[in-house]
Amino acid sequence: MYRLTLLLALLASVPPCAAQTDSTWINEIRGTLSFSQVGFRKWHDGGVNSLSLGAGISGKATKNSAKTLQEYEARLEFGIVKQDGIELRKSEDLIHLVSSIKFSEISLFGQFRPTITIDFRSQFADGFQYNDKDPTINSVKISGFFSPAISTQSLGLNYPFSNWLEARLGVAAKETIVTIRNLRSRYKVNPDQTFRWQIGSSGLVKLERMIFSNVHIKSTLTLFFAFNQYSPDFIWETFINMKVNSWLQVEANYTAYLDRDLSPSIQQKQALAIGVSFRLL
Repeated sequence: MYRLTLLLALLASVPPCAAQTDSTWINEIRGTLSFSQVGFRKWHDGGVNSLSLGAGISGKATKNSAKTLQEYEARLEFGIVKQDGIELRKSEDLIHLVSSIKFSEISLFGQFRPTITIDFRSQFADGFQYNDKDPTINSVKISGFFSPAISTQSLGLNYPFSNWLEARLGVAAKETIVTIRNLRSRYKVNPDQTFRWQIGSSGLVKLERMIFSNVHIKSTLTLFFAFNQYSPDFIWETFINMKVNSWLQVEANYTAYLDRDLSPSIQQKQALAIGVSFRLL
């Protein structure tokens, strides 16, 4: 129930179009559903029956005034997959919220804009580490709701190279939040505390444009360099959306993620999905 409450609160935080009297607000909320099924019967090449279902909600609100440019974005995603001989597992699980306020340009530095940004990531359901080579070994719980949750606040200067490419550099604070006590040591959080706090520098490079009339690409590289680390953590996300028509779309995405509080290795995820897209607002 508390997860549903959070979802409703997140959606409510996006300024509603109907109630907004300022015409400079641009709002959009979209939902997506994707489904895939593979079945085999006496198939000579072999194969494993599988069934997957995914759903997501994404929203964005933008207001451009004489003094500020405000942007608020939310992505909520969840998916499950079922294969023969393997219990039901989640395939996708994401809570991602981003808000930024860009102030008027500083004439001394040309087009540089002071920018305040807040970035938050977590998940809805428990995550487990599985051993498919030996089914007798029980799965191990390694994550959960708000365990971990990563929040980063940054203050810096934003520079738009063009209307589709921008970069940002600044100082930042980062909190790694773990509410489940027995998971805190896994994420380098003191067992007697709920979060670990770091301070450092941050950077961002963002590319977003329409390649063709029905093909949209968005690629974001976010960096955080803690002052007590020798190299930065980063997350690189690339989404390519191809609209077949007003409701059917094909989406490809790739994510590379390095956060030494979570894992010493670069985590990678790639996906290709065909699904239905519909506008909620």
